[in-house]
Amino acid sequence: MRNIAYMGILERLLFTAIVVGLLLAAYGGLRYLDLSNQLAANPAAQIHREGGEVALESKSEAHGLMAADIERRRLLVEQREAMIAGGAGLALLGLGWLGNDILRGRRRQTPSADAEPATAA
Repeated sequence: MRNIAYMGILERLLFTAIVVGLLLAAYGGLRYLDLSNQLAANPAAQIHREGGEVALESKSEAHGLMAADIERRRLLVEQREAMIAGGAGLALLGLGWLGNDILRGRRRQTPSADAEPATAA
């Protein structure tokens, strides 16, 4: 009886891991795409991508570009964190799925209590 209760709790935990993994992977993926769109609109990211040099005409233009570069760096850090969160979600999803498969395999291998033991004749 205790083993059945343990299996029920473990099954719920594994299902929770699957759901949390799915949610975390979806959050990481959507956040990554959102940050990619923000990076595409960032002027410092566009200059960095092209690899060109910029001739600045005033201090205010230089300050604006510096602020855009700080924003670009922040977006890159957040993008990497979103990628890590998505990967952790996929790992959690995989572990939950694998644990659930192992649990189902054990349940199939366990003989039922109703079955009579075979007697040698």
